[in-house]
Amino acid sequence: MRIFITGELDEKIGHDFGQLLRESDELLKPLENNDYGSEFAYIGIIPIIIDPKRGLFEAGFFKERKLIKRKTREADIRLRTDFDKFYTADYTKKRLLFVDNIIRSIRVIGEKSKSDFNSEKLIADILKVFNINEEDLVGL
Repeated sequence: MRIFITGELDEKIGHDFGQLLRESDELLKPLENNDYGSEFAYIGIIPIIIDPKRGLFEAGFFKERKLIKRKTREADIRLRTDFDKFYTADYTKKRLLFVDNIIRSIRVIGEKSKSDFNSEKLIADILKVFNINEEDLVGL
């Protein structure tokens, strides 16, 4: 199963998000060889981190999306992360917010799963490779 992460981002946070993306690509790559069931071959996770002061949400842009394509065994999940929290955070907290978005996305897929997708095992493996406890994500 391939996990692809990119972002719909405000340019103010592009550099820091890029660092997180490079780190996650390296950490998540080995998980592609693990068995999480046959229901999904591809999971796209696209965090939305846009400054709300720009008015783009009200104009209808950057809506959250929870799309499951059963025939092609794909998931495309786009969940928002609070821009102000991310923008003002230090790198450690930005990393936690980034991982939180990934975990929330996997949970959405798990809830929509109709077959053998083992979301809890994938979540546990993601937390392990990032060396984060789930308690670290509470209250973000």
